[in-house]
Amino acid sequence: MNLLQLLLGSLTSNDSVSSVSKKTGVSSKLTSKLLMMAVPLLISYMTKNASKKEGATSLLGALTQHTSKDTVSEQIAKADDTDGAKIIGHILGKDQNTVISSLAKESGASVSEVNSILNNIAPALLNSLSTATTATASKPQTSGVDLSDGIDLSDIAGLLNGGKVSNTQQNPAASLIGSLLGGNTAKQSTNDLTSLFGSLLGGSAASTQNNAKAADGTELLGLLTSLMK
Repeated sequence: MNLLQLLLGSLTSNDSVSSVSKKTGVSSKLTSKLLMMAVPLLISYMTKNASKKEGATSLLGALTQHTSKDTVSEQIAKADDTDGAKIIGHILGKDQNTVISSLAKESGASVSEVNSILNNIAPALLNSLSTATTATASKPQTSGVDLSDGIDLSDIAGLLNGGKVSNTQQNPAASLIGSLLGGNTAKQSTNDLTSLFGSLLGGSAASTQNNAKAADGTELLGLLTSLMK
């Protein structure tokens, strides 16, 4: 399981979605659909930002400020959406309005609903990434950090999701990502997400697939952990 699957598993768990829905007034179904589209895009933008040393250093600095030991649903319940708005603004930069509008169009949510949901999950997203980065960087390695098979879930699952990571049967996120990253099951949400990658991060079918695969978080963890060594 890679970083993207881990983050989606925690952010779209029943408890997390319920927490977001309660804070924003958006239905659980729409919240879950939007998060499954938004999280891969946010990871892609963070990866793009971190590809430059200045951007990676800035992101790493932000991660050090998000080290809560609460579960993801608890973090969402306590989230400061003003802080969250600043986080989303830094991640998306000049593309923020375009990305928000595209997410609204593809998910069926309003622009204000998209903003509200993203702002409230942003601190938890950074906290989860901080936990994953720290766990990966501290993992003993004999020949560098090997992220090809994801990260050790046993080390950080408790911090991200109250000790439990949803599997395919418990959470549709795993099915979505399996399809997006090479599986055989096609779903409307996957088509919507592929459309977003095509319009926002690539254009051609080939680059859309490359962007989708890059969104699994492997590159982002590698960039961040290299700075922590």
